[in-house]
Amino acid sequence: QAAVECILWPVFVQLACRERPHCAAIVAASNQLLTGTDMRDPASWYPKARAMQRTLVFHMGPTNSGKTFQSLNRLQSAASGVYAAPLRLLAMEVWDRCNQAGAYCSLVTGQERREVPFAEHVACTVEMVDVNKVVDVGVIDEIQMMSDSLRGWAWTRALYGLPARELHLCGDPTALPLIRKAASNLGDRLEVQTYKRLTPLHLAPRPLPSYADVQAGDCIVAFSRRDIFDIRAEIEATTSHRCAVVYGALPPETRRQQAKLFNDVTSGFDVLVASDAVGMGLNLNIRRIIFHAMDKYGERGKKKEPVPAAQVKQIAGRAGRHGTEWDTGWVTTRFAADLPKLCESLSEPPAPAAAAGLFPVTDQVTAFATAKPESSLKEVMEMFLGHASICEEFFMCACPDLLKTA
Repeated sequence: QAAVECILWPVFVQLACRERPHCAAIVAASNQLLTGTDMRDPASWYPKARAMQRTLVFHMGPTNSGKTFQSLNRLQSAASGVYAAPLRLLAMEVWDRCNQAGAYCSLVTGQERREVPFAEHVACTVEMVDVNKVVDVGVIDEIQMMSDSLRGWAWTRALYGLPARELHLCGDPTALPLIRKAASNLGDRLEVQTYKRLTPLHLAPRPLPSYADVQAGDCIVAFSRRDIFDIRAEIEATTSHRCAVVYGALPPETRRQQAKLFNDVTSGFDVLVASDAVGMGLNLNIRRIIFHAMDKYGERGKKKEPVPAAQVKQIAGRAGRHGTEWDTGWVTTRFAADLPKLCESLSEPPAPAAAAGLFPVTDQVTAFATAKPESSLKEVMEMFLGHASICEEFFMCACPDLLKTA
């Protein structure tokens, strides 16, 4: 039946346009909309990057393996460059590092912009990458996030669109198939550098008996703001330890100050209570990761779901940072029932990422909205997403906050 429809439909359209002249305008408008929502060739969205012969360098390895350190050394030695961070706090860390090393660097995030005179480097959050400015070296951190269902589009955009002569990608091995495919599609040269963890990481045989048993260098990871503050209150009420707090909704300067307090051995803040933000490459001197829970509310916030194994590994790997007083990392849970789940997550083989996230660029939405002047922005976005066509190596990211704002 489908084959018959494919044959007969063009004949029917041709006949309708001949017999009913007004149908021609309808068909033309429909074809224009379909063309405008064609997202099967994202490489063509970024002409500056396509005009270059780029070299992609994939620094592939687990957490605490030195891959980002090596990439940043190359960035600082370049005449110009950009660092794309998964978090504002991480962008600020690199901004600090570059300026202290004499590689003058500006900061651009969704919340702030700090222009440094004569700066040829930029540290930014990945969503703020400028795809129109040519640089010598680019660094995209946590590249495996391009398969994230909400924010993956930003990493895909940076990978496909950043006009950098050398583009350094830092991430775990799950991203390799997508990076190989991208390099082939884009005609870019690809180098893969493999890293091993620099310090050992051990699973503790027992859970933490109580929060009265925390020790200096511990980081308790919780997945709700209420739990974070309840845990901090319990620790400070039952021990002599003081707790720093890091979570996503904190203002950037506050998060930065809290991280500095925890890393400073003279501050008195020797325990950290944090959200899963600690898994995103923050430089924190953690001895032991303690999971308060092994489940969290899903994307829609309606029900709790198990924390993905890849995220568990990412968070656990932050213990035992190379170059600090903690030369061995430990990981455990607060509750005994969660310890087998942690063990299972840590031993689960990594699953290669199957697809990269996409989201329409501004020009595409604007052109589509022009054809629908009577529709609201939310209606335009919903119609665009409903009509969009993409290849199997990509998926459309869910952006509920954007639609809600629209």
